[in-house]
Amino acid sequence: MNKELILERKKLLDKLGGIPEPVIENKEWLYLLEEETRNSILIEGYFIDQEELEQILAGNKPISKSQEEAIKYFKTAKFIYGLAYENYKSDEFLFGIPLIRQINKELGFDGEFRKEKIKIAGTKFEPPENYIEEWVRVYIDYVYSLNNDFFNNLSVSHAFFEEIHPFKDGNGRTGRILLNYILISNGYPLVIIKGTDKSKQIYYKGLEEIDNQLSNLFTEYKNIPPDKHKVLERLKETKANTLKKLILEALRESLDRLIIAKYEEKGEKLEPVGKLLKDLGYSPESTRQLIKRGKIIAVKIKKTWYSTKNLVKRFLK
Repeated sequence: MNKELILERKKLLDKLGGIPEPVIENKEWLYLLEEETRNSILIEGYFIDQEELEQILAGNKPISKSQEEAIKYFKTAKFIYGLAYENYKSDEFLFGIPLIRQINKELGFDGEFRKEKIKIAGTKFEPPENYIEEWVRVYIDYVYSLNNDFFNNLSVSHAFFEEIHPFKDGNGRTGRILLNYILISNGYPLVIIKGTDKSKQIYYKGLEEIDNQLSNLFTEYKNIPPDKHKVLERLKETKANTLKKLILEALRESLDRLIIAKYEEKGEKLEPVGKLLKDLGYSPESTRQLIKRGKIIAVKIKKTWYSTKNLVKRFLK
């Protein structure tokens, strides 16, 4: 998936009215938020299926630890993404330490920057031991400069936040909500980083790829505050191939779902992509390749890909 296909989809969605307001009355937005909730807490080891999540959201009575974590994540993300949507509508971007701390608090943690050394489980990377707030301020400045090579720098910013690991707990969930806050503020839908074993391995590989490029960054400033300008230059030189690819693919799925919903609202009928392309002379193998490469806007329902006739024709021109 390349960024040109994402930008083309974004342009089409903007013509159709842009991303919808993040309210639970919008079924597509609710679906994305529920799926993000389930997958984000799954990355942290909490499993909850779709039916169970819908039940506890309706009754709002969490019982198990996984249900409790799901409720906190859903409510936090819903509120924060509402703020991001207002950024998008007003063409402003509000981003700073109060927002970051509040997200961590809403998720059930203390929202205070740690004052002790911490180890990230499963990694060799060592987060900074000192000057945590100063490092977070560098992260904030970097986020404000994402426009150049947006998707690469967005991916680097996410990894950089996780490397700082500013809180004693909840850094993964806080970081993923921040990632989507930035996307929504820029008129993109939220992305779902899946919590399946395979996707999680790719996600961690993407973070590790960036960790390796920044491996000596924190030791260089172990006993002195970070030099903001030097660190920002280092971040801008960092490449995020694996993580960027994962985010772009997730973004493609969310964009396609919202675009297809807009076409359905216009009265267009969803049909299997295989049938639509067969009518245009494409073989099943060609159809699979077109979907895989993102040349077709489509949504997967159970095991079948669906689109509309006009959408298929539009992207095959």
